[in-house]
Amino acid sequence: MSVFQGAGGLSRRGFLIGAGGVAATVVLAACGNGNGGGAAASTGPWEFTDDRGQKITRDRRPTRVVAYVSSAAPLWDYGVRAIGVFGPQKTADGKKEIQAGNIDLAAETSVGNAWDDFSLEKFAALKPDLVVTGLSGAKPTDLWVIQNDLIGKVEKVAPIVALSEYKVTLPKVIQRYEQLAVALGGDANSPTITKAKADFQQASDDLKAAVKSKPGLKVLAVSSDKDNLYVCKPEFFADLSYYRDLGLDLVNGSGPDDYFETLSWEQAGKYPADLILSDSRTFALSKQQLAQIPTWAQLPAVKAGAVADWSTEPRFNPVLATPVIQKLTEVVKAARTDIAA
Repeated sequence: MSVFQGAGGLSRRGFLIGAGGVAATVVLAACGNGNGGGAAASTGPWEFTDDRGQKITRDRRPTRVVAYVSSAAPLWDYGVRAIGVFGPQKTADGKKEIQAGNIDLAAETSVGNAWDDFSLEKFAALKPDLVVTGLSGAKPTDLWVIQNDLIGKVEKVAPIVALSEYKVTLPKVIQRYEQLAVALGGDANSPTITKAKADFQQASDDLKAAVKSKPGLKVLAVSSDKDNLYVCKPEFFADLSYYRDLGLDLVNGSGPDDYFETLSWEQAGKYPADLILSDSRTFALSKQQLAQIPTWAQLPAVKAGAVADWSTEPRFNPVLATPVIQKLTEVVKAARTDIAA
């Protein structure tokens, strides 16, 4: 059975609260718990082993799933619709957050709309039979939103499936969400998913070719707030690690922390780059806000207009991931390679 090939102080969670080995051909196919590409049986015992190595068992296939928004979104396009979501879904002005993907938020019950917001009362009222979230670190307790003592309280209501985003490349994360979707009765062979897999393959090939056509291109991925510039460590990000596997030369932040190296704005010029990918989420600094920071404005890449949005929340199915890769490919095609020299 073919699958995605490849695997993979400020922690990513800490920031959010205040993933040459991939072959040119990346084949996508269903690989869901021995069920091939079809839906799992709706009757009889159900089990799924998550990325903590924990086997979750139910008397029958779960149908009342509550999920972290970045987990609910990839499941949605396979036809698995969570009854409740948590984590950032809407911006302050009511727009959909990018990680919500194609979810119809009007059809969902929100049990929390922030990284540190989770209503146990709303959650329990939904009578869920499964919870799905992301594993953000090496410890079994490193879960998005559901942390520390909250884990035990949630598990008294329903078991948790956690799929890793930590030091795992994008294809592997997508593969795992497909496996879970199939186990939950989703369709990995629908026309939408089948086309998306082909499109993902083409987009990956195109990005690899674009990178090859720009020898020497040095790329810096960053996030920001009013106090600091955060330089990414690509191996911790599913999307960045995949782009690096496709040949993109990404600066690797240093220091002991996961996900980012924290720089003061006075240190903003530490890493020369031909192209800067800047966090486009609503709580990171906007282009207009960044322009007001002198050390940012003086960076050679910034002065050359070589700054593009980084879609920091990767989308974990081929429907959602493909457009992001396509946009990056166009950015790379247009990039200069002489700015950091």
